[in-house]
Amino acid sequence: MAISKRMLIGAIASNPGRYDGPGEYRYSIKHKEIYYTSAERSDPKDAEPWFALPALNPDGSKRMEKAFQKFITLRWRPSRQAEIEKFASRKGWDLAMELRYGGGALEDEEANEWQFVVNRELDRLAESVLQQIREIEEKEQAG
Repeated sequence: MAISKRMLIGAIASNPGRYDGPGEYRYSIKHKEIYYTSAERSDPKDAEPWFALPALNPDGSKRMEKAFQKFITLRWRPSRQAEIEKFASRKGWDLAMELRYGGGALEDEEANEWQFVVNRELDRLAESVLQQIREIEEKEQAG
């Protein structure tokens, strides 16, 4: 089965991106499939050609936290930024990025704005992987 953008988005969004920790999603060039592996539970496909998929929020990187902090300074009024920062200081940035109904800090419209940014980044990362796959396949056909 061909790899779809939707499949890639799912893998990228949930990818811890740390082989030596919780693990990472990879693309098997030989099998043309996405698989999950880690140092603790390696997959036999690790011995064959592969490349690691990007991670939206690599384990321990705080990438989304930093992006969210920048986002709120660019999009929302200073008083709202202060409210979210206060919330994050008590409950953490991970929860501050979530909807109020789930215990987070965001109202529906704010969550929609943030989700748009997240989805755009997921789309960009998935598209870069699809391009990498296309380039590999072109080399295989030419070679």
